[in-house]
Amino acid sequence: MQIQIFMGNAGDGKTSKLLEIQDRLEWMGKSHPVIQAGAYGENGLLQILEVRAAAGQREILVDECSPQQILSVLEWQACTEEDPDYTDLVIHLARQD
Repeated sequence: MQIQIFMGNAGDGKTSKLLEIQDRLEWMGKSHPVIQAGAYGENGLLQILEVRAAAGQREILVDECSPQQILSVLEWQACTEEDPDYTDLVIHLARQD
């Protein structure tokens, strides 16, 4: 599993970066809506990531992540390091300002 984190100040284009990735995926014929992390707690976000990964989504886009949500995803990554189901999973996280 690979985690990419977009951080920075307001107006730095984090959401634009997620949209660019989303556009690239759609061009490849893959529809991947951006998860709005503010709608979930840490455990809820991990659950939605697991559901999407189990459904076969290999790139997941998440916007407005709190620092604690990012830490939870990184901890989850460490726990699933040896799991072959997550080997080719890429998660793009944009941190909330």
